[in-house]
Amino acid sequence: MGPILSALQMSLRSLAKLSEVIATTSCIGMWIPRSTMFTDFTAAVFFAIVIHKFMLMMIKECGGQKLFLRRFENDRFKISTGPCCCCCLCLPYVHITRRTLFLLKLGTFQLAFLRPVLMFLSIVLWTNGNYNLSDLTPNGAAIWINCFTGVLTIIALWPIGIMFQQVRVLLNCKKIIPKFALYQFVLILSQLQAAIINILALRGIIPCAPPLASLARGAYMNQQLLIMEMFLITLISRVVYRKRYDDLELPECTDQETSDNKQNAKVNLNGKVIEDGTQNV
Repeated sequence: MGPILSALQMSLRSLAKLSEVIATTSCIGMWIPRSTMFTDFTAAVFFAIVIHKFMLMMIKECGGQKLFLRRFENDRFKISTGPCCCCCLCLPYVHITRRTLFLLKLGTFQLAFLRPVLMFLSIVLWTNGNYNLSDLTPNGAAIWINCFTGVLTIIALWPIGIMFQQVRVLLNCKKIIPKFALYQFVLILSQLQAAIINILALRGIIPCAPPLASLARGAYMNQQLLIMEMFLITLISRVVYRKRYDDLELPECTDQETSDNKQNAKVNLNGKVIEDGTQNV
């Protein structure tokens, strides 16, 4: 019973913790502006891990990898989905095999592994004075690291979209659509919103306000927005992901309880056997 419950509750813990981590790091970034690189590193690493865990959650809620392959052994993956190939409708369908499922999981795992490495590299370069967000020239490290991170993120979101298209009908009873929508909101608010605000600050549209420069003020505004947004997402996720213990389908536990009841139907009391609540005298 424990492993099944933990698998079903994994996504609740991951999404709720993700929004809490982003809100906490935003608070620290507001109090200590020079810690923005470290707070962004923490939030980015946790976000990359949660993307991979969301993929594992969809597989586990289908009964695990073996049951998933058995259920969809005659079906095919539709790979013409966003964000990579939503316009490439001519792409062929791919058979659902153990190899293709491994490639999908590898697509999300590469972000969970490579993004922390790139963020750590950017921090090392920043402490050495070689990393500057305002330096977008080809000779700067910021543009290359950010572009490479964006490509890795898009590649990781592609398997999520492929898997969601496959299981959304089967897991509709488990509210997979609002769960997926919450992850999309977290992605947009934590990644795209920050990128837009940074571009506006670099262009001078967000003016400086001493003692904060344009970039620092843009980061400050983004952190204020994230605190409120992540608080609302935390509340919504706890409503969408919550499951009652008596509503969980636990066939293995049910079979075990049935066998236990049959064994308890005969009880030895003072050398005499009681069956179905009556004593044989």
